[in-house]
Amino acid sequence: MLEIGVDEITLVFQLSRNRKSVLGVRDWDSVAEELLEEFVKRAGFLSVFGDKEKEEKAPEGYKIAYKYGSHPFYFCVAYHPYYPDMGIIVKFSAQALDYYVEATGLEVYRFMQKVIYPDYTIRLSRIDLTADYIDEDINITRIYQNLMDGRISVFREYTSKKTGKLEYKKVSMGYSGFLKEQDVPTIYIGSVQSDSRLRIYDKKCEQIENKGTKFDKAVRCKNWVRFEGVFKHEYAHQISEQLFNISSDDEYLNLIALVLVQKFCFMTIDKKTGKADVNTDYTQMLLDAINNKSFKLKAPSTRNYSLMRNIDYIFKGSGIMNTLYKVEEIWGVEAAVYLLEYMAEYLTDEFEPSNDCLLWLRKNKIDYQKKYPTFNLYIGQNFIG
Repeated sequence: MLEIGVDEITLVFQLSRNRKSVLGVRDWDSVAEELLEEFVKRAGFLSVFGDKEKEEKAPEGYKIAYKYGSHPFYFCVAYHPYYPDMGIIVKFSAQALDYYVEATGLEVYRFMQKVIYPDYTIRLSRIDLTADYIDEDINITRIYQNLMDGRISVFREYTSKKTGKLEYKKVSMGYSGFLKEQDVPTIYIGSVQSDSRLRIYDKKCEQIENKGTKFDKAVRCKNWVRFEGVFKHEYAHQISEQLFNISSDDEYLNLIALVLVQKFCFMTIDKKTGKADVNTDYTQMLLDAINNKSFKLKAPSTRNYSLMRNIDYIFKGSGIMNTLYKVEEIWGVEAAVYLLEYMAEYLTDEFEPSNDCLLWLRKNKIDYQKKYPTFNLYIGQNFIG
């Protein structure tokens, strides 16, 4: 199965030229708050995320920042009171974007079209596009080895001035891999400073190790490799313009897939000529999906497994179970039960939670209670022993 989607976005909206031309420097603070209020109303942030609060961690270069509601993910809007040319930034982390899409049913293109307003212009400054190969047996280590051996490379299409025919030009793009035992589970194509960069990684392993929001999906599949293209600045601006003109989910999927293929088309290299030979299986799979419309839209997932990590640690890493076992072996199961009851009384009567614990509750408690009204429901749906 091939799933296409958007992982995270950052967008910036600017005061329209007409209003900026008559804007005094001292007026920007109040104007920014006015624009922000209109944007938030159109996006529906209050009903989706919760009430506006001050955010201490502002994006780099910005000073006044807000978040909406208390959540375990990062979502922030911000501006600088003295620099109107910086505009107002809106940063969705991957989990925040999933949360918004799941709550509203609005994919990124529909969200951007929804918040259009005459007093400001809006465009992306970053967008991460993804292609998920699920149970397709993509081998990341083999991809890395083929890159090292010069058997494959990234190519771009161009029209030859001499022949007028469509040809392929090899792109000089650096790459790096991270070795884990005998495998390479992650490859980066392109530099950190470039406007486009590709990350190829084992999504199944990442989700299981980190108890991520897609943990349940990861344990159900045999293998899951993600190709994630990060597009910034000019590339992101171009994608913005295209998103404004999309009218359906099919067009949206097609755009994501086409951008990934155009920027990161992997082809084998002819040993004799050194030129492009044929598409690699994973590139051809993406092209076939475009032609046949056989890909799926990535489903958002906001399930929070951070508490499950804590519970899992109690059973497997904290030493509590070993202690209970020692007590049981020495004095019997009744002694172990007594110890558990004593711990419950201590929790209720004497225990003082740490500041980290209280902060975690502030961010997570409401979301957990909404999704799981009872603890039995939470354990039944999430605990995988």
